Amino acid sequence: MLRIFKLIIQALLVSYLVIFSVSNGVIVTFKPFMNVVQYDIPLFLLVIITLFVGIVIGAVAMYGEKKGLDGKIKKLNKEIKADKEEIKRLQKLTISQEETEKNNKEENLPEVKENKETAVSNDIKDAVR
Repeated sequence: MLRIFKLIIQALLVSYLVIFSVSNGVIVTFKPFMNVVQYDIPLFLLVIITLFVGIVIGAVAMYGEKKGLDGKIKKLNKEIKADKEEIKRLQKLTISQEETEKNNKEENLPEVKENKETAVSNDIKDAVR
């Protein structure tokens, strides 16, 4: 189906080009370098050449823009990679700090129990006196 659609579009474009060429067969004088050189060519050929030159200039401009954007993409990908490495480093740092705090809490926990037991025994002794 798509192939048939493409063929129809191509046939329409070719037929338009033929009709345009026959309708604009008038010979015109083309002076590209301000009266230094002049050419006598059919009008349709001048229009087609101008269209082709415009397409080439547009393609070159788009190529330059694409190269500039590719450079920006590479730069941003490097920044993303550096940011991901920084995130991993910070996550490891956070995990190691949490483990250290957890170990410190576990070490401090028996001291707290001993302090509570001592405080309770001191309270009992004070109550007995």
